[in-house]
Amino acid sequence: MKLKTTLSSLLCGVLLAGCVDLELTDPNQRTTDTFWKGRNDALQGINAAYRGLQDNGTYGRWLTFAYDLRSDIGHSRSPWGDLANFTRSVLGSYDFEVNREIWQHHYRAIFRANQVIANVPAITAMDATLRDRVVGEAKFVRALLYFNLVNLYGNVPVILDPSEPTDRPNQQAAEQVWAQIEKDLTEARAVLPASYTGDDRGRATRWAATALLGRAHLQQREWPQASQMFADVIANGGFRLLPSFGDNFTMAGENSVESIFEVQFSGPQLLSAGSRGQNILKMIGPCGVGFCDGEPTEWYFNVFQQSRTATGEVDPRLDATLFYNKPGGMDVYGRPFAARYPNRINDKFWKKYGEHWVRDFQDWDNAVNFKVMRLGQILLLQAEALNEQNQSAPALALLNEVRARAGVTPVAAGLTQAQMRDMIMREQLLELGLEHERFLWLKRQGWLGDAGRIAQLRANDPDFNFFEPHRALLPIPVTEVNLNPNVKQNPGW
Repeated sequence: MKLKTTLSSLLCGVLLAGCVDLELTDPNQRTTDTFWKGRNDALQGINAAYRGLQDNGTYGRWLTFAYDLRSDIGHSRSPWGDLANFTRSVLGSYDFEVNREIWQHHYRAIFRANQVIANVPAITAMDATLRDRVVGEAKFVRALLYFNLVNLYGNVPVILDPSEPTDRPNQQAAEQVWAQIEKDLTEARAVLPASYTGDDRGRATRWAATALLGRAHLQQREWPQASQMFADVIANGGFRLLPSFGDNFTMAGENSVESIFEVQFSGPQLLSAGSRGQNILKMIGPCGVGFCDGEPTEWYFNVFQQSRTATGEVDPRLDATLFYNKPGGMDVYGRPFAARYPNRINDKFWKKYGEHWVRDFQDWDNAVNFKVMRLGQILLLQAEALNEQNQSAPALALLNEVRARAGVTPVAAGLTQAQMRDMIMREQLLELGLEHERFLWLKRQGWLGDAGRIAQLRANDPDFNFFEPHRALLPIPVTEVNLNPNVKQNPGW
């Protein structure tokens, strides 16, 4: 689903609670009084909400820095000092561009979703099933955005209605944010279809809502509830692992049988239609073809070296995830690694999500979709949920299903719960690097509040800077705190 431009009233943004003034005098400009009248209005509105997932502060750029590069799998040597410091959870200004845009762009997209949820139910001139579906899609989008906000910022305002410039919403405890996420997803999965066809492929489905609901329970350590949702997706969703792991991160693998939900991106040829590409690999891709503002840690590279196939070869997922000076040679955007980087021969660079097969440089507007949820991920999250309930046998079967696709040796039975937890953790590292999962694992497994674990993480990544517990949450932008007296800064910041 390549999204198109909609009304400027839905595309204009706000800090948090403000909105645009829709009472315009231009007779050709539609307003809230003339919009929201029929089917096309409803579809334009929900498309604008999906479009909000493409922004820099959502899935277009900065979430990768907040989730992956702040964890121990990535670090930054960027000459942009403030950006490198952000990956260490050090912010000289809480309004630094990355932090500010993550906050603003999430709430801007929530504003659009709220417009749909508030106005579409009153449209009588459209099919009732479609009307319910559109509202369900908006609730899914809103839940996804709050999922990121509560994980990154903790206590945040929960805005459920279209905002006014004078609104100063109250900050809600994380438990209340999670409750709203669960409510939105429960209502969404009741009305969303199991699949789509044609140009509608890529919209949120019942299975996307179910999988995200499972992830919400998982992140709260509600293992049985998470397991129930994941089991439904695995047994009834009709998803299958692609034969090749790497195909998930190319245009050929978009909206595939493995994909549960992905953010739809367009290359530069479609920007005139209001859609855009993601910038992730332009920012953190290999030096020269990208800006290499983020790189994998040496420790992360070595995790792959410890995973082997039956014939003793290195885990093949390494070559789909990273560029490195591979014995026998590896091309980096059409040139051999050794020829391109004779002075950085031991360095490693991110490869996943790059357009390395297309040209000799990485374009700003990358058309490869971002995988928010896919079957390989859900199998491993279900293995984690089951293991935490002392159900090691079914957890092991799921773990080995993912390993079988990669061609690596199966894990033998007989592990303790702690040993199985470690194996699941390692498999998530191998399978889910640069997919926003490592930081979430560290949070839900309690590593970010454990001094011993922090020391271990700092051994993995010397830049890992969570020795102060408050750094597990980002600071709320100071402009937001100053604007809204009902929003208090996160403790420690």
